[in-house]
Amino acid sequence: MTALLVLLSYVDSAYDWENAVGLCQVPVKSVTPDPNGKLSAVVFEVYCGPIPPLNTHVSLVPNGRTFSRKRNVDFLVLDGSHDLKIQWAADSTLDIRLPALAKAFKRETRVGQVTVNYTPALWGE
Repeated sequence: MTALLVLLSYVDSAYDWENAVGLCQVPVKSVTPDPNGKLSAVVFEVYCGPIPPLNTHVSLVPNGRTFSRKRNVDFLVLDGSHDLKIQWAADSTLDIRLPALAKAFKRETRVGQVTVNYTPALWGE
Protein backbone atom coordinates (compact mmCIF):
# COMPACT_ATOMS: atom_id res chain seq x y z
CA MET A 1 0.00 0.00 0.00
CA THR A 2 2.84 2.41 0.85
CA ALA A 3 4.49 1.71 -2.51
CA LEU A 4 1.23 2.54 -4.30
CA LEU A 5 0.94 5.86 -2.45
CA VAL A 6 4.54 6.73 -3.28
CA LEU A 7 3.94 5.88 -6.95
CA LEU A 8 0.75 7.97 -7.09
CA SER A 9 2.51 10.90 -5.42
CA TYR A 10 5.33 10.71 -7.96
CA VAL A 11 2.90 10.55 -10.91
CA ASP A 12 0.97 13.53 -9.53
CA SER A 13 4.14 15.60 -9.08
CA ALA A 14 5.65 14.67 -12.44
CA TYR A 15 2.55 14.77 -14.64
CA ASP A 16 0.00 17.58 -14.76
CA TRP A 17 -3.02 15.28 -14.96
CA GLU A 18 -5.50 18.04 -14.00
CA ASN A 19 -4.57 20.00 -17.10
CA ALA A 20 -4.38 16.87 -19.28
CA VAL A 21 -7.95 15.83 -18.52
CA GLY A 22 -9.28 19.38 -18.75
CA LEU A 23 -9.90 20.02 -15.05
CA CYS A 24 -7.55 23.01 -14.80
CA GLN A 25 -6.40 25.74 -17.14
CA VAL A 26 -3.14 27.57 -16.37
CA PRO A 27 -2.97 30.73 -18.47
CA VAL A 28 0.40 32.48 -18.45
CA LYS A 29 -0.08 36.24 -18.08
CA SER A 30 3.53 37.35 -18.60
CA VAL A 31 7.09 36.08 -19.02
CA THR A 32 10.04 38.29 -18.02
CA PRO A 33 13.51 36.91 -18.94
CA ASP A 34 16.57 37.83 -16.87
CA PRO A 35 19.41 39.88 -18.48
CA ASN A 36 21.58 36.76 -19.02
CA GLY A 37 18.77 34.73 -20.53
CA LYS A 38 19.08 31.93 -17.97
CA LEU A 39 15.76 32.33 -16.14
CA SER A 40 12.33 33.82 -16.71
CA ALA A 41 9.81 35.05 -14.17
CA VAL A 42 6.42 33.63 -15.16
CA VAL A 43 3.16 35.13 -13.91
CA PHE A 44 0.20 32.77 -14.19
CA GLU A 45 -3.26 31.99 -12.88
CA VAL A 46 -4.96 28.67 -12.26
CA TYR A 47 -8.57 28.00 -13.30
CA CYS A 48 -10.01 24.76 -11.93
CA GLY A 49 -13.62 24.25 -12.84
CA PRO A 50 -16.11 26.97 -13.73
CA ILE A 51 -14.95 29.58 -11.21
CA PRO A 52 -12.58 32.38 -12.24
CA PRO A 53 -9.00 32.42 -10.94
CA LEU A 54 -8.79 33.40 -7.33
CA ASN A 55 -5.00 33.68 -7.20
CA THR A 56 -2.06 35.11 -9.11
CA HIS A 57 1.18 33.07 -8.99
CA VAL A 58 4.82 33.75 -9.93
CA SER A 59 7.47 31.08 -10.66
CA LEU A 60 11.01 31.02 -12.02
CA VAL A 61 11.61 28.85 -15.08
CA PRO A 62 14.96 28.00 -16.67
CA ASN A 63 15.02 29.34 -20.24
CA GLY A 64 14.58 26.66 -22.84
CA ARG A 65 12.27 24.66 -20.53
CA THR A 66 8.51 24.49 -20.89
CA PHE A 67 6.65 26.06 -17.95
CA SER A 68 4.76 23.64 -15.71
CA ARG A 69 3.12 24.63 -12.44
CA LYS A 70 4.04 21.17 -11.13
CA ARG A 71 7.78 21.46 -11.92
CA ASN A 72 8.19 25.21 -11.40
CA VAL A 73 6.93 25.82 -7.89
CA ASP A 74 5.53 29.28 -7.23
CA PHE A 75 7.26 31.62 -4.79
CA LEU A 76 4.54 34.28 -4.76
CA VAL A 77 0.80 33.70 -4.52
CA LEU A 78 -1.60 36.63 -4.26
CA ASP A 79 -5.31 36.60 -3.63
CA GLY A 80 -7.17 37.70 -6.76
CA SER A 81 -6.21 38.37 -10.36
CA HIS A 82 -3.45 40.99 -10.75
CA ASP A 83 -1.27 42.45 -13.49
CA LEU A 84 2.11 42.51 -11.78
CA LYS A 85 5.01 44.80 -12.67
CA ILE A 86 8.14 42.60 -12.76
CA GLN A 87 11.67 43.72 -13.58
CA TRP A 88 15.11 42.16 -13.24
CA ALA A 89 17.38 44.62 -11.40
CA ALA A 90 20.39 42.35 -12.00
CA ASP A 91 21.13 38.77 -13.07
CA SER A 92 20.05 37.43 -9.69
CA THR A 93 17.75 40.18 -8.36
CA LEU A 94 14.08 40.36 -9.23
CA ASP A 95 11.87 43.35 -8.35
CA ILE A 96 8.10 42.87 -8.11
CA ARG A 97 5.63 45.70 -7.53
CA LEU A 98 2.70 44.44 -5.52
CA PRO A 99 -0.79 45.94 -5.61
CA ALA A 100 -1.27 47.91 -2.38
CA LEU A 101 -4.27 45.94 -1.16
CA ALA A 102 -3.25 42.48 -2.39
CA LYS A 103 -3.22 39.73 0.22
CA ALA A 104 -0.19 37.43 -0.10
CA PHE A 105 -0.66 33.74 0.71
CA LYS A 106 2.97 32.99 -0.13
CA ARG A 107 5.80 35.51 -0.46
CA GLU A 108 9.37 34.21 -0.54
CA THR A 109 12.34 36.56 -0.74
CA ARG A 110 14.85 33.98 -1.99
CA VAL A 111 14.43 31.44 -4.79
CA GLY A 112 17.64 29.47 -5.30
CA GLN A 113 20.28 32.08 -6.15
CA VAL A 114 17.70 34.79 -6.91
CA THR A 115 16.79 37.50 -4.40
CA VAL A 116 13.23 38.79 -4.75
CA ASN A 117 12.42 42.35 -3.65
CA TYR A 118 8.81 43.45 -3.17
CA THR A 119 7.67 47.05 -3.24
CA PRO A 120 4.14 48.40 -3.10
CA ALA A 121 2.80 49.69 -6.41
CA LEU A 122 1.85 53.32 -6.67
CA TRP A 123 -1.86 54.11 -6.59
CA GLY A 124 -3.41 53.43 -9.98
CA GLU A 125 -0.42 51.44 -11.21
